[in-house]
Amino acid sequence: MRDPYARYLHLLGFDHSPCGLEGLRQLVRAHILVVPFENVSKLLLFDKERRGREISLTEFLDGIERDDLGGTCYTSNPFFAELLRELGYDALLLGADMNHCNVHTSIRVHLDGISYHIDCGYASPFLEPIRLDRLPHEIRRGNLCWLFDQASDHRLAMRLYCDGQQVHGYAVNEIPRERHFFRATVEDSFRAHSTFMKLLRLVRIFPEHTVELRNRTLRVHRGLEISERTLDSIDDLRQAVNDEFLMPRCPIEKAVEILESLTGVSYAQLEDRSLYA
Repeated sequence: MRDPYARYLHLLGFDHSPCGLEGLRQLVRAHILVVPFENVSKLLLFDKERRGREISLTEFLDGIERDDLGGTCYTSNPFFAELLRELGYDALLLGADMNHCNVHTSIRVHLDGISYHIDCGYASPFLEPIRLDRLPHEIRRGNLCWLFDQASDHRLAMRLYCDGQQVHGYAVNEIPRERHFFRATVEDSFRAHSTFMKLLRLVRIFPEHTVELRNRTLRVHRGLEISERTLDSIDDLRQAVNDEFLMPRCPIEKAVEILESLTGVSYAQLEDRSLYA
């Protein structure tokens, strides 16, 4: 195995090369649990270079290893698909439609005659490969419900419900894509109008609960319960990142400084906002 992928495996907690269905399950679970969903890395890159671009696998792994970072769907899914192919899996990178065509990514794995859906970039507890021959498939955590089913146009559709109301979702396109297909979309995600350049977003999935930050609001989804509180100060934020997210090396203070500069809004004035609005 080539060195970057051996390093990737090591960061996910493996000292061997997983294989077969059980190996796929272990890999998906490890990726979801180890690699957070965050836009801190986007803010840091923009501040450094004053532009947006695709990052390399080495940069992605450096962020995980040195700063407890991860990324969004434009990093986690493409790089994980490459790792799966390196391990011998028949893994395809696919685009998915949200408010626009192919603005999300996902993975399709074909194994022993069965197709599986994998998504490590949706900030959600998709801890298992989802069998496409056993739809519908439902996942619940806190007040959120993710429902996977076949849409009327026969594409795989994921619908996200909050307190019973649909708030988001996507439909997967079946044409395999290379990572660079999404280059223009990635670059556009760094523009001033883009969601992840206007707020602070951090999500960490744990085996039994999810911790998420949207600006100053911290939410914890555990079982079917949800709790939330406001982080009033940078010190409160730092403590939450250390103790709730278990990400002590995350340069969250720098990310806040960059966000304040980009938006002209101080941390104390950041308002809670739904990612799905």
